Amino acid sequence: MSITQEPTPLERAPSRWATEPFVMGTPAQFARLREWLPAVGYTEPAVCSAANIPWLGRMLSLESPRRTVFKAPDDPQSLLVLLFLDGEHVPWTTVRRVLSANELTTLTDLGLLQPSIRNADECVGTVALFPSENLYVISDRLKAAEAIGEGSPPDVVYTPMTAETHQFIAMMPRVPCADYLEMCAGTGIAALLAAKQFARNAYSADITERSTRFARFNAALNDLPNFEAVQGDLYEPVAGKQFDMISAHPPYVPAESTEMVFRDGGADGEQITRRIVAGLPEYLKPGGLFFLDCMLTDRTSDATEQRLRRMLGPDEDEFDVVVFRSGITEAKQYQANQLAEGRLTPDALMRQREFFKWAGIEHLVGVQVIMQRRAQRRAVVTRHHTISEHTSAEDLLWLVRYASETVEWGPDETRRLLDLPLRAIPTTEMRVRSVLVDGTWTTVATTVGTLKPFSVEAPCPSWFPGLLSRCDGVATAREHLARLRADGVVPSSTTDDNFAQLIRELADVPLLEVSEFPLPRTAGGADWKKSMNKT
Repeated sequence: MSITQEPTPLERAPSRWATEPFVMGTPAQFARLREWLPAVGYTEPAVCSAANIPWLGRMLSLESPRRTVFKAPDDPQSLLVLLFLDGEHVPWTTVRRVLSANELTTLTDLGLLQPSIRNADECVGTVALFPSENLYVISDRLKAAEAIGEGSPPDVVYTPMTAETHQFIAMMPRVPCADYLEMCAGTGIAALLAAKQFARNAYSADITERSTRFARFNAALNDLPNFEAVQGDLYEPVAGKQFDMISAHPPYVPAESTEMVFRDGGADGEQITRRIVAGLPEYLKPGGLFFLDCMLTDRTSDATEQRLRRMLGPDEDEFDVVVFRSGITEAKQYQANQLAEGRLTPDALMRQREFFKWAGIEHLVGVQVIMQRRAQRRAVVTRHHTISEHTSAEDLLWLVRYASETVEWGPDETRRLLDLPLRAIPTTEMRVRSVLVDGTWTTVATTVGTLKPFSVEAPCPSWFPGLLSRCDGVATAREHLARLRADGVVPSSTTDDNFAQLIRELADVPLLEVSEFPLPRTAGGADWKKSMNKT
Protein backbone atom coordinates (compact mmCIF):
# COMPACT_ATOMS: atom_id res chain seq x y z
CA MET A 1 0.00 0.00 0.00
CA SER A 2 1.36 3.45 -0.87
CA ILE A 3 0.81 6.51 1.29
CA THR A 4 -0.01 9.68 -0.63
CA GLN A 5 -0.67 13.22 0.51
CA GLU A 6 -4.41 12.56 0.34
CA PRO A 7 -6.13 10.12 2.72
CA THR A 8 -6.31 6.62 1.29
CA PRO A 9 -9.46 4.43 1.41
CA LEU A 10 -8.04 2.66 4.50
CA GLU A 11 -7.58 5.97 6.26
CA ARG A 12 -11.20 6.84 5.46
CA ALA A 13 -12.57 3.39 6.37
CA PRO A 14 -15.49 3.28 8.84
CA SER A 15 -14.48 2.43 12.41
CA ARG A 16 -15.88 -0.41 14.49
CA TRP A 17 -15.05 -2.42 17.58
CA ALA A 18 -13.51 -5.63 16.30
CA THR A 19 -12.44 -8.86 17.95
CA GLU A 20 -9.18 -8.39 16.08
CA PRO A 21 -8.58 -4.63 15.69
CA PHE A 22 -5.35 -5.25 13.82
CA VAL A 23 -4.04 -7.32 10.92
CA MET A 24 -1.99 -10.45 11.48
CA GLY A 25 0.93 -9.49 9.30
CA THR A 26 3.70 -11.38 7.61
CA PRO A 27 7.02 -12.21 9.31
CA ALA A 28 8.67 -9.54 7.17
CA GLN A 29 6.19 -6.87 8.31
CA PHE A 30 6.67 -7.77 11.98
CA ALA A 31 10.45 -7.76 11.51
CA ARG A 32 10.33 -4.23 10.06
CA LEU A 33 8.31 -3.00 13.03
CA ARG A 34 10.66 -4.69 15.53
CA GLU A 35 13.64 -3.03 13.90
CA TRP A 36 12.08 0.39 13.49
CA LEU A 37 10.59 0.92 16.98
CA PRO A 38 13.89 0.82 18.90
CA ALA A 39 15.63 2.75 16.13
CA VAL A 40 13.36 5.77 16.77
CA GLY A 41 13.70 5.56 20.57
CA TYR A 42 10.44 3.76 21.30
CA THR A 43 11.88 1.60 24.07
CA GLU A 44 11.00 1.47 27.74
CA PRO A 45 14.26 3.08 28.95
CA ALA A 46 14.21 5.79 26.26
CA VAL A 47 10.55 6.79 26.80
CA CYS A 48 10.93 6.75 30.59
CA SER A 49 14.07 8.88 30.32
CA ALA A 50 12.38 11.39 28.03
CA ALA A 51 9.34 11.63 30.33
CA ASN A 52 11.48 11.58 33.51
CA ILE A 53 9.51 8.70 35.02
CA PRO A 54 10.82 5.52 36.70
CA TRP A 55 8.56 3.07 34.85
CA LEU A 56 6.17 3.24 31.94
CA GLY A 57 3.01 2.81 34.01
CA ARG A 58 3.53 6.29 35.43
CA MET A 59 2.36 7.58 32.05
CA LEU A 60 -1.16 6.55 33.07
CA SER A 61 -1.21 8.24 36.47
CA LEU A 62 0.09 11.72 35.75
CA GLU A 63 -2.54 14.48 35.67
CA SER A 64 -2.04 15.52 32.07
CA PRO A 65 -1.96 12.79 29.43
CA ARG A 66 0.50 14.89 27.41
CA ARG A 67 3.87 15.40 29.00
CA THR A 68 5.59 18.60 27.90
CA VAL A 69 8.27 16.63 26.08
CA PHE A 70 5.63 14.84 23.97
CA LYS A 71 3.25 17.75 23.45
CA ALA A 72 4.32 18.44 19.87
CA PRO A 73 4.75 15.27 17.78
CA ASP A 74 7.78 16.49 15.84
CA ASP A 75 9.62 13.17 15.97
CA PRO A 76 8.57 9.50 15.72
CA GLN A 77 9.09 8.80 19.44
CA SER A 78 6.70 11.60 20.50
CA LEU A 79 4.18 10.65 17.85
CA LEU A 80 4.16 7.01 18.94
CA VAL A 81 3.67 8.02 22.58
CA LEU A 82 0.73 10.25 21.68
CA LEU A 83 -0.93 7.62 19.48
CA PHE A 84 -0.27 4.39 21.40
CA LEU A 85 0.12 5.44 25.05
CA ASP A 86 -1.89 8.66 25.38
CA GLY A 87 -4.50 7.52 22.86
CA GLU A 88 -4.60 10.98 21.30
CA HIS A 89 -6.13 12.08 18.01
CA VAL A 90 -3.42 13.32 15.62
CA PRO A 91 -4.09 14.87 12.20
CA TRP A 92 -3.16 12.60 9.31
CA THR A 93 -1.18 15.50 7.87
CA THR A 94 1.03 15.49 10.98
CA VAL A 95 1.44 11.73 10.87
CA ARG A 96 2.59 11.87 7.25
CA ARG A 97 4.96 14.73 7.99
CA VAL A 98 6.69 12.91 10.89
CA LEU A 99 6.77 9.37 9.48
CA SER A 100 8.29 8.22 6.24
CA ALA A 101 6.08 6.47 3.72
CA ASN A 102 7.64 3.11 4.61
CA GLU A 103 7.11 3.65 8.36
CA LEU A 104 3.48 4.64 7.90
CA THR A 105 2.91 1.71 5.56
CA THR A 106 4.26 -0.67 8.21
CA LEU A 107 1.79 0.64 10.81
CA THR A 108 -1.23 0.79 8.52
CA ASP A 109 -0.58 -2.60 6.91
CA LEU A 110 -0.75 -4.11 10.42
CA GLY A 111 -3.99 -2.23 11.10
CA LEU A 112 -2.53 -0.26 14.02
CA LEU A 113 -3.80 3.13 12.78
CA GLN A 114 -7.25 4.21 11.59
CA PRO A 115 -9.39 7.35 11.31
CA SER A 116 -11.06 8.64 14.45
CA ILE A 117 -14.83 8.23 14.55
CA ARG A 118 -15.26 11.88 15.47
CA ASN A 119 -13.19 13.15 12.55
CA ALA A 120 -11.81 11.08 9.67
CA ASP A 121 -9.07 13.66 9.16
CA GLU A 122 -7.61 12.58 12.50
CA CYS A 123 -5.60 9.43 13.08
CA VAL A 124 -5.90 7.20 16.16
CA GLY A 125 -4.21 4.02 17.29
CA THR A 126 -6.49 0.99 17.18
CA VAL A 127 -4.62 -0.49 20.16
CA ALA A 128 -2.11 0.45 22.82
CA LEU A 129 1.39 -0.55 21.73
CA PHE A 130 4.06 -0.30 24.37
CA PRO A 131 7.58 -1.55 25.13
CA SER A 132 7.92 -3.82 28.15
CA GLU A 133 11.39 -5.00 29.14
CA ASN A 134 12.72 -6.46 25.88
CA LEU A 135 9.29 -6.97 24.29
CA TYR A 136 6.64 -5.02 22.39
CA VAL A 137 3.09 -5.71 23.53
CA ILE A 138 -0.34 -4.60 22.35
CA SER A 139 -3.52 -4.38 24.41
CA ASP A 140 -6.79 -2.55 23.94
CA ARG A 141 -6.54 1.23 23.99
CA LEU A 142 -5.64 2.69 27.37
CA LYS A 143 -8.39 5.32 27.14
CA ALA A 144 -11.11 6.68 24.89
CA ALA A 145 -12.12 3.36 23.32
CA GLU A 146 -15.00 5.24 21.68
CA ALA A 147 -12.45 6.67 19.23
CA ILE A 148 -12.55 3.34 17.35
CA GLY A 149 -15.91 1.81 18.30
CA GLU A 150 -18.80 1.82 20.73
CA GLY A 151 -16.96 1.62 24.05
CA SER A 152 -15.32 -1.25 25.88
CA PRO A 153 -16.93 -4.72 25.69
CA PRO A 154 -16.77 -7.26 28.56
CA ASP A 155 -13.80 -9.04 26.92
CA VAL A 156 -11.62 -5.94 26.68
CA VAL A 157 -7.91 -6.87 26.69
CA TYR A 158 -6.65 -4.94 29.68
CA THR A 159 -3.26 -3.27 29.60
CA PRO A 160 -0.34 -4.73 31.58
CA MET A 161 0.77 -1.11 32.17
CA THR A 162 -0.76 -1.08 35.66
CA ALA A 163 0.74 -1.20 39.13
CA GLU A 164 -0.85 -4.62 39.72
CA THR A 165 0.57 -6.25 36.59
CA HIS A 166 3.92 -4.49 37.08
CA GLN A 167 4.10 -6.17 40.47
CA PHE A 168 3.06 -9.54 39.01
CA ILE A 169 5.79 -9.41 36.37
CA ALA A 170 8.45 -8.12 38.76
CA MET A 171 7.80 -10.79 41.39
CA MET A 172 7.16 -13.88 39.26
CA PRO A 173 9.87 -16.56 39.43
CA ARG A 174 12.11 -16.67 36.37
CA VAL A 175 13.95 -19.96 36.44
CA PRO A 176 14.85 -22.08 33.40
CA CYS A 177 12.12 -24.59 32.62
CA ALA A 178 10.82 -26.73 29.78
CA ASP A 179 7.09 -25.91 29.82
CA TYR A 180 5.48 -22.75 31.19
CA LEU A 181 1.76 -21.88 31.40
CA GLU A 182 0.18 -18.50 32.10
CA MET A 183 -3.49 -18.66 33.17
CA CYS A 184 -5.97 -15.80 32.66
CA ALA A 185 -3.29 -14.45 30.37
CA GLY A 186 -4.87 -11.46 28.63
CA THR A 187 -2.07 -10.07 26.45
CA GLY A 188 0.10 -13.05 27.45
CA ILE A 189 2.74 -10.77 29.01
CA ALA A 190 4.10 -13.32 31.50
CA ALA A 191 4.23 -16.17 28.98
CA LEU A 192 5.84 -13.84 26.41
CA LEU A 193 8.59 -12.99 28.90
CA ALA A 194 8.98 -16.68 29.73
CA ALA A 195 9.31 -17.61 26.05
CA LYS A 196 11.83 -14.82 25.52
CA GLN A 197 13.93 -15.37 28.62
CA PHE A 198 13.76 -18.74 30.34
CA ALA A 199 11.20 -21.29 29.05
CA ARG A 200 11.72 -23.75 26.22
CA ASN A 201 7.96 -23.65 25.51
CA ALA A 202 5.45 -21.12 26.84
CA TYR A 203 1.66 -21.17 26.68
CA SER A 204 -0.83 -18.42 27.42
CA ALA A 205 -4.41 -19.48 28.19
CA ASP A 206 -7.44 -17.20 28.34
CA ILE A 207 -11.18 -17.75 28.13
CA THR A 208 -11.80 -14.99 25.59
CA GLU A 209 -11.16 -15.17 21.87
CA ARG A 210 -10.13 -11.52 21.88
CA SER A 211 -7.28 -12.00 24.38
CA THR A 212 -6.11 -15.10 22.55
CA ARG A 213 -5.83 -13.18 19.26
CA PHE A 214 -3.98 -10.32 20.95
CA ALA A 215 -1.52 -12.78 22.51
CA ARG A 216 -0.89 -14.40 19.11
CA PHE A 217 -0.21 -11.00 17.58
CA ASN A 218 2.23 -10.25 20.41
CA ALA A 219 4.07 -13.52 19.86
CA ALA A 220 4.39 -12.82 16.13
CA LEU A 221 5.51 -9.25 16.76
CA ASN A 222 8.28 -10.49 19.05
CA ASP A 223 9.23 -13.48 16.86
CA LEU A 224 8.60 -16.12 19.53
CA PRO A 225 7.99 -19.47 17.81
CA ASN A 226 8.15 -21.23 21.20
CA PHE A 227 4.99 -19.41 22.34
CA GLU A 228 1.43 -20.68 21.89
CA ALA A 229 -1.79 -18.85 22.82
CA VAL A 230 -4.76 -21.14 23.53
CA GLN A 231 -8.39 -20.33 24.25
CA GLY A 232 -10.74 -22.00 26.69
CA ASP A 233 -12.00 -22.20 30.25
CA LEU A 234 -8.89 -22.32 32.44
CA TYR A 235 -7.03 -25.63 31.86
CA GLU A 236 -9.48 -26.93 29.25
CA PRO A 237 -7.31 -26.08 26.19
CA VAL A 238 -4.19 -27.75 27.68
CA ALA A 239 -5.89 -30.93 28.88
CA GLY A 240 -3.44 -33.81 29.09
CA LYS A 241 -0.35 -31.59 29.47
CA GLN A 242 1.75 -30.90 32.56
CA PHE A 243 3.95 -27.89 33.24
CA ASP A 244 7.11 -27.08 35.16
CA MET A 245 5.78 -23.64 36.02
CA ILE A 246 2.29 -22.14 36.09
CA SER A 247 1.50 -18.51 36.83
CA ALA A 248 -1.78 -16.67 37.24
CA HIS A 249 -2.91 -13.09 37.74
CA PRO A 250 -6.62 -13.90 37.78
CA PRO A 251 -9.74 -11.72 38.10
CA TYR A 252 -10.15 -11.08 41.84
CA VAL A 253 -12.55 -8.18 42.39
CA PRO A 254 -15.63 -9.27 44.41
CA ALA A 255 -18.64 -8.83 42.12
CA GLU A 256 -22.21 -10.11 41.84
CA SER A 257 -21.88 -10.60 38.09
CA THR A 258 -19.19 -10.52 35.44
CA GLU A 259 -19.17 -7.14 33.75
CA MET A 260 -15.47 -7.22 32.84
CA VAL A 261 -13.89 -10.63 32.29
CA PHE A 262 -10.38 -9.48 33.30
CA ARG A 263 -11.62 -8.02 36.60
CA ASP A 264 -14.62 -9.70 38.24
CA GLY A 265 -13.97 -12.79 40.36
CA GLY A 266 -17.33 -13.77 41.82
CA ALA A 267 -19.03 -12.88 45.10
CA ASP A 268 -15.85 -13.17 47.21
CA GLY A 269 -13.37 -12.48 44.41
CA GLU A 270 -11.92 -15.99 44.72
CA GLN A 271 -14.08 -17.94 42.27
CA ILE A 272 -11.43 -18.16 39.52
CA THR A 273 -8.55 -18.55 41.96
CA ARG A 274 -10.16 -21.59 43.61
CA ARG A 275 -10.55 -23.36 40.28
CA ILE A 276 -6.97 -22.60 39.22
CA VAL A 277 -5.54 -23.94 42.48
CA ALA A 278 -7.79 -27.01 42.34
CA GLY A 279 -6.29 -27.92 38.96
CA LEU A 280 -2.67 -27.91 40.11
CA PRO A 281 -2.52 -31.60 41.13
CA GLU A 282 -3.39 -32.51 37.54
CA TYR A 283 -1.35 -29.93 35.62
CA LEU A 284 1.78 -29.12 37.68
CA LYS A 285 4.71 -31.52 37.40
CA PRO A 286 6.45 -32.88 40.53
CA GLY A 287 9.05 -30.31 41.52
CA GLY A 288 7.12 -27.61 39.64
CA LEU A 289 6.23 -24.11 40.83
CA PHE A 290 2.94 -22.23 40.79
CA PHE A 291 2.98 -18.45 41.17
CA LEU A 292 -0.20 -16.54 42.01
CA ASP A 293 -0.63 -12.77 42.28
CA CYS A 294 -4.09 -11.58 43.31
CA MET A 295 -6.26 -10.38 46.18
CA LEU A 296 -7.65 -12.86 48.71
CA THR A 297 -9.81 -12.52 51.79
CA ASP A 298 -8.88 -12.83 55.45
CA ARG A 299 -11.68 -14.64 57.29
CA THR A 300 -12.62 -15.36 60.87
CA SER A 301 -12.60 -19.10 60.15
CA ASP A 302 -8.92 -19.73 59.41
CA ALA A 303 -5.72 -18.39 57.93
CA THR A 304 -5.40 -17.59 54.22
CA GLU A 305 -2.61 -20.12 53.69
CA GLN A 306 -4.76 -22.89 55.18
CA ARG A 307 -7.69 -22.01 52.92
CA LEU A 308 -5.39 -22.10 49.90
CA ARG A 309 -4.14 -25.50 50.97
CA ARG A 310 -7.69 -26.85 51.16
CA MET A 311 -8.36 -25.57 47.62
CA LEU A 312 -5.83 -28.19 46.43
CA GLY A 313 -8.22 -30.97 47.44
CA PRO A 314 -7.19 -34.53 48.35
CA ASP A 315 -3.64 -34.03 47.05
CA GLU A 316 -2.84 -31.06 49.28
CA ASP A 317 -0.10 -33.01 51.08
CA GLU A 318 1.99 -32.90 47.87
CA PHE A 319 2.35 -29.11 47.93
CA ASP A 320 4.25 -26.45 49.83
CA VAL A 321 2.11 -23.33 50.29
CA VAL A 322 3.89 -20.05 51.03
CA VAL A 323 1.86 -16.83 51.11
CA PHE A 324 3.56 -13.45 50.80
CA ARG A 325 1.28 -10.62 51.91
CA SER A 326 1.78 -7.26 50.21
CA GLY A 327 -1.09 -5.11 51.48
CA ILE A 328 -4.26 -5.27 53.54
CA THR A 329 -7.52 -3.31 53.53
CA GLU A 330 -10.38 -3.61 56.00
CA ALA A 331 -13.47 -4.98 54.25
CA LYS A 332 -15.65 -2.00 55.12
CA GLN A 333 -13.03 0.45 53.90
CA TYR A 334 -12.65 -1.48 50.66
CA GLN A 335 -16.40 -1.36 50.08
CA ALA A 336 -16.52 2.36 50.85
CA ASN A 337 -13.79 2.93 48.27
CA GLN A 338 -15.67 0.89 45.68
CA LEU A 339 -18.82 2.92 46.33
CA ALA A 340 -16.94 6.23 46.05
CA GLU A 341 -15.40 5.13 42.74
CA GLY A 342 -18.80 4.19 41.32
CA ARG A 343 -18.02 0.48 41.12
CA LEU A 344 -20.77 -0.44 43.61
CA THR A 345 -24.30 0.86 43.83
CA PRO A 346 -25.75 1.44 47.32
CA ASP A 347 -28.00 -1.63 46.90
CA ALA A 348 -25.11 -3.80 45.75
CA LEU A 349 -23.03 -2.51 48.66
CA MET A 350 -25.61 -3.66 51.19
CA ARG A 351 -25.87 -7.10 49.57
CA GLN A 352 -22.10 -7.45 49.54
CA ARG A 353 -21.84 -6.45 53.18
CA GLU A 354 -24.36 -9.12 54.13
CA PHE A 355 -22.43 -11.73 52.13
CA PHE A 356 -19.09 -10.69 53.65
CA LYS A 357 -20.62 -10.96 57.12
CA TRP A 358 -21.98 -14.43 56.36
CA ALA A 359 -18.62 -15.58 54.94
CA GLY A 360 -16.63 -14.07 57.83
CA ILE A 361 -14.61 -11.81 55.51
CA GLU A 362 -12.77 -9.17 57.56
CA HIS A 363 -10.01 -7.93 55.26
CA LEU A 364 -8.95 -8.04 51.63
CA VAL A 365 -5.27 -8.87 51.24
CA GLY A 366 -2.91 -8.46 48.31
CA VAL A 367 -0.82 -11.62 48.03
CA GLN A 368 1.86 -13.32 46.02
CA VAL A 369 1.74 -17.09 46.53
CA ILE A 370 4.24 -19.76 45.60
CA MET A 371 3.11 -23.38 45.68
CA GLN A 372 5.76 -26.00 45.07
CA ARG A 373 4.86 -29.59 44.28
CA ARG A 374 7.27 -31.80 46.13
CA ALA A 375 9.48 -34.01 43.98
CA GLN A 376 9.92 -36.67 46.70
CA ARG A 377 8.14 -37.66 49.88
CA ARG A 378 8.72 -35.25 52.77
CA ALA A 379 6.75 -33.01 55.08
CA VAL A 380 5.30 -29.96 53.31
CA VAL A 381 5.60 -26.27 54.17
CA THR A 382 2.72 -23.96 55.08
CA ARG A 383 3.88 -20.41 55.87
CA HIS A 384 3.17 -16.74 55.41
CA HIS A 385 5.43 -13.69 55.30
CA THR A 386 4.99 -9.99 54.65
CA ILE A 387 6.89 -8.41 51.79
CA SER A 388 8.04 -4.81 51.42
CA GLU A 389 9.04 -2.58 48.54
CA HIS A 390 12.55 -4.06 48.87
CA THR A 391 11.51 -7.70 48.43
CA SER A 392 12.56 -9.33 45.16
CA ALA A 393 11.44 -12.35 43.18
CA GLU A 394 14.74 -13.98 44.15
CA ASP A 395 13.84 -13.50 47.82
CA LEU A 396 10.54 -15.40 47.35
CA LEU A 397 12.34 -18.31 45.71
CA TRP A 398 15.03 -18.29 48.41
CA LEU A 399 12.39 -18.58 51.15
CA VAL A 400 10.63 -21.49 49.45
CA ARG A 401 13.94 -23.32 49.00
CA TYR A 402 15.04 -22.68 52.59
CA ALA A 403 11.69 -23.68 54.07
CA SER A 404 11.38 -26.88 52.04
CA GLU A 405 14.95 -27.99 52.84
CA THR A 406 14.60 -27.38 56.58
CA VAL A 407 11.00 -28.44 57.16
CA GLU A 408 12.05 -31.85 58.50
CA TRP A 409 14.99 -30.65 60.57
CA GLY A 410 15.13 -32.10 64.06
CA PRO A 411 17.43 -31.37 67.02
CA ASP A 412 20.51 -32.84 65.30
CA GLU A 413 20.16 -30.68 62.18
CA THR A 414 19.40 -27.58 64.24
CA ARG A 415 22.47 -28.23 66.37
CA ARG A 416 24.62 -28.06 63.20
CA LEU A 417 23.84 -24.35 63.01
CA LEU A 418 26.24 -23.80 65.93
CA ASP A 419 29.18 -24.46 63.62
CA LEU A 420 28.04 -22.22 60.77
CA PRO A 421 29.09 -18.57 60.34
CA LEU A 422 26.35 -16.02 60.99
CA ARG A 423 25.79 -12.78 59.12
CA ALA A 424 23.54 -9.94 60.21
CA ILE A 425 21.22 -8.55 57.54
CA PRO A 426 22.60 -5.07 56.71
CA THR A 427 19.18 -3.37 56.70
CA THR A 428 18.29 -4.49 60.24
CA GLU A 429 17.05 -1.74 62.57
CA MET A 430 16.84 -1.66 66.35
CA ARG A 431 14.13 0.19 68.27
CA VAL A 432 14.36 0.80 72.01
CA ARG A 433 11.43 1.96 74.16
CA SER A 434 12.36 3.57 77.46
CA VAL A 435 10.43 5.16 80.30
CA LEU A 436 11.55 7.78 82.75
CA VAL A 437 11.73 6.30 86.26
CA ASP A 438 12.97 8.52 89.14
CA GLY A 439 14.85 10.71 86.69
CA THR A 440 16.50 7.81 84.87
CA TRP A 441 15.62 6.39 81.47
CA THR A 442 14.89 2.70 81.85
CA THR A 443 14.63 0.38 78.84
CA VAL A 444 11.37 -1.56 78.89
CA ALA A 445 11.33 -3.05 75.38
CA THR A 446 13.76 -3.66 72.53
CA THR A 447 12.77 -4.78 69.04
CA VAL A 448 14.72 -5.53 65.89
CA GLY A 449 13.32 -5.53 62.38
CA THR A 450 14.10 -5.31 58.69
CA LEU A 451 12.38 -4.69 55.35
CA LYS A 452 14.76 -6.87 53.32
CA PRO A 453 14.21 -9.61 52.36
CA PHE A 454 10.86 -9.46 54.17
CA SER A 455 9.10 -7.06 56.48
CA VAL A 456 9.48 -8.27 60.05
CA GLU A 457 9.79 -6.81 63.54
CA ALA A 458 10.20 -8.85 66.73
CA PRO A 459 10.92 -8.24 70.42
CA CYS A 460 14.30 -9.40 71.63
CA PRO A 461 16.36 -9.66 74.84
CA SER A 462 18.59 -6.71 75.68
CA TRP A 463 21.76 -8.59 74.71
CA PHE A 464 20.58 -9.53 71.23
CA PRO A 465 21.48 -6.26 69.39
CA GLY A 466 25.05 -6.70 70.63
CA LEU A 467 25.11 -10.18 69.13
CA LEU A 468 23.85 -8.88 65.77
CA SER A 469 26.55 -6.23 65.61
CA ARG A 470 29.21 -8.99 65.76
CA CYS A 471 27.65 -11.30 63.15
CA ASP A 472 30.09 -10.57 60.34
CA GLY A 473 29.77 -13.78 58.32
CA VAL A 474 33.03 -15.14 59.75
CA ALA A 475 32.44 -16.07 63.40
CA THR A 476 30.29 -19.16 64.02
CA ALA A 477 27.27 -19.35 66.29
CA ARG A 478 29.28 -21.42 68.76
CA GLU A 479 31.96 -18.73 68.93
CA HIS A 480 29.33 -16.06 69.53
CA LEU A 481 27.80 -18.13 72.33
CA ALA A 482 31.21 -18.58 74.00
CA ARG A 483 31.74 -14.81 74.00
CA LEU A 484 28.25 -14.11 75.36
CA ARG A 485 28.90 -16.59 78.17
CA ALA A 486 32.30 -15.07 78.93
CA ASP A 487 30.72 -11.63 79.12
CA GLY A 488 28.01 -12.93 81.44
CA VAL A 489 25.33 -11.68 79.04
CA VAL A 490 23.21 -14.77 78.47
CA PRO A 491 21.57 -16.58 81.39
CA SER A 492 23.60 -19.45 82.79
CA SER A 493 20.68 -21.75 82.02
CA THR A 494 21.14 -21.18 78.24
CA THR A 495 22.32 -24.49 76.77
CA ASP A 496 23.92 -25.12 73.40
CA ASP A 497 20.63 -26.55 72.17
CA ASN A 498 18.71 -23.50 73.44
CA PHE A 499 21.03 -21.20 71.51
CA ALA A 500 20.88 -23.36 68.37
CA GLN A 501 17.09 -23.23 68.48
CA LEU A 502 17.20 -19.44 68.79
CA ILE A 503 19.47 -19.21 65.73
CA ARG A 504 17.06 -21.49 63.85
CA GLU A 505 14.12 -19.22 64.67
CA LEU A 506 16.05 -16.11 63.59
CA ALA A 507 17.12 -17.77 60.35
CA ASP A 508 13.51 -18.77 59.63
CA VAL A 509 12.27 -15.16 59.68
CA PRO A 510 14.98 -14.30 58.55
CA LEU A 511 16.70 -11.89 60.90
CA LEU A 512 20.01 -13.73 60.56
CA GLU A 513 21.71 -15.31 57.57
CA VAL A 514 23.48 -18.64 57.97
CA SER A 515 26.20 -19.56 55.49
CA GLU A 516 24.43 -22.73 54.33
CA PHE A 517 21.52 -20.67 52.98
CA PRO A 518 22.96 -17.40 51.62
CA LEU A 519 20.40 -14.73 50.83
CA PRO A 520 20.16 -13.39 47.27
CA ARG A 521 22.60 -10.60 46.54
CA THR A 522 21.04 -9.49 43.25
CA ALA A 523 18.46 -6.72 43.04
CA GLY A 524 16.15 -8.66 40.68
CA GLY A 525 12.61 -7.39 41.14
CA ALA A 526 13.55 -5.34 44.20
CA ASP A 527 12.21 -1.84 44.72
CA TRP A 528 9.29 -2.39 42.32
CA LYS A 529 6.88 -0.66 44.69
CA LYS A 530 9.24 2.21 45.45
CA SER A 531 9.68 2.87 41.72
CA MET A 532 5.91 2.94 41.21
CA ASN A 533 5.47 5.58 43.89
CA LYS A 534 8.15 7.94 42.58
CA THR A 535 7.10 10.96 40.62
